[in-house]
Amino acid sequence: MMFEDDLMFSRSGRSDAGGKCTTRIDIPCSIELEEAVIAMATMRGVPKAEFVRGLLERAVWGDLAMLRRVSKQAGLGPWDQLPEGGR
Repeated sequence: MMFEDDLMFSRSGRSDAGGKCTTRIDIPCSIELEEAVIAMATMRGVPKAEFVRGLLERAVWGDLAMLRRVSKQAGLGPWDQLPEGGR
Protein backbone atom coordinates (compact mmCIF):
# COMPACT_ATOMS: atom_id res chain seq x y z
CA MET A 1 0.00 0.00 0.00
CA MET A 2 1.37 3.41 -0.99
CA PHE A 3 0.89 6.55 1.02
CA GLU A 4 0.65 10.05 -0.46
CA ASP A 5 4.19 10.84 0.75
CA ASP A 6 5.52 7.88 -1.27
CA LEU A 7 4.17 9.09 -4.60
CA MET A 8 6.71 10.45 -7.07
CA PHE A 9 5.26 12.45 -9.96
CA SER A 10 7.38 13.24 -13.01
CA ARG A 11 7.12 16.99 -12.46
CA SER A 12 7.22 17.02 -8.67
CA GLY A 13 10.97 17.51 -8.39
CA ARG A 14 11.18 14.38 -6.24
CA SER A 15 11.58 11.83 -9.05
CA ASP A 16 15.09 12.94 -10.06
CA ALA A 17 18.04 13.36 -7.71
CA GLY A 18 18.84 16.67 -9.39
CA GLY A 19 15.36 18.08 -8.81
CA LYS A 20 12.90 19.24 -11.43
CA CYS A 21 14.12 18.84 -14.99
CA THR A 22 12.81 22.11 -16.42
CA THR A 23 15.39 22.93 -19.10
CA ARG A 24 15.88 21.17 -22.42
CA ILE A 25 18.96 20.56 -24.57
CA ASP A 26 18.19 20.16 -28.27
CA ILE A 27 21.05 18.70 -30.30
CA PRO A 28 21.14 17.58 -33.91
CA CYS A 29 22.30 13.99 -34.44
CA SER A 30 22.25 11.28 -37.08
CA ILE A 31 19.35 8.86 -37.41
CA GLU A 32 21.77 6.04 -36.60
CA LEU A 33 22.75 7.67 -33.31
CA GLU A 34 19.13 8.27 -32.33
CA GLU A 35 18.22 4.66 -33.13
CA ALA A 36 21.17 3.40 -31.08
CA VAL A 37 20.14 5.60 -28.12
CA ILE A 38 16.56 4.33 -28.35
CA ALA A 39 17.81 0.73 -28.43
CA MET A 40 20.07 1.24 -25.40
CA ALA A 41 17.32 3.01 -23.44
CA THR A 42 14.89 0.22 -24.28
CA MET A 43 17.36 -2.43 -23.09
CA ARG A 44 17.66 -0.57 -19.76
CA GLY A 45 13.92 -0.04 -19.51
CA VAL A 46 14.06 3.75 -19.30
CA PRO A 47 12.80 6.55 -21.56
CA LYS A 48 15.19 7.94 -24.16
CA ALA A 49 15.48 11.29 -22.36
CA GLU A 50 16.33 9.66 -19.03
CA PHE A 51 19.01 7.49 -20.68
CA VAL A 52 20.64 10.48 -22.42
CA ARG A 53 20.40 12.61 -19.26
CA GLY A 54 22.25 9.88 -17.34
CA LEU A 55 25.01 9.79 -19.96
CA LEU A 56 25.39 13.57 -19.86
CA GLU A 57 25.45 13.68 -16.06
CA ARG A 58 28.16 10.99 -15.91
CA ALA A 59 30.21 12.82 -18.55
CA VAL A 60 29.91 16.15 -16.76
CA TRP A 61 29.97 15.15 -13.09
CA GLY A 62 31.83 11.83 -13.26
CA ASP A 63 31.00 8.26 -12.33
CA LEU A 64 31.78 8.63 -8.62
CA ALA A 65 29.34 11.51 -8.19
CA MET A 66 26.70 9.58 -10.15
CA LEU A 67 27.10 6.50 -7.95
CA ARG A 68 26.61 8.67 -4.88
CA ARG A 69 23.50 10.33 -6.36
CA VAL A 70 21.95 7.03 -7.45
CA SER A 71 22.62 5.32 -4.11
CA LYS A 72 21.16 8.30 -2.25
CA GLN A 73 18.10 8.31 -4.51
CA ALA A 74 17.62 4.56 -3.96
CA GLY A 75 17.97 4.98 -0.19
CA LEU A 76 21.04 2.75 -0.01
CA GLY A 77 23.04 5.13 2.13
CA PRO A 78 26.71 5.92 1.63
CA TRP A 79 27.79 3.06 -0.67
CA ASP A 80 31.49 3.97 -0.36
CA GLN A 81 31.63 3.48 3.41
CA LEU A 82 31.77 0.18 5.26
CA PRO A 83 28.78 -0.72 7.40
CA GLU A 84 29.14 -0.72 11.19
CA GLY A 85 31.45 -3.57 12.23
CA GLY A 86 32.61 -4.12 8.67
CA ARG A 87 35.90 -5.79 7.67
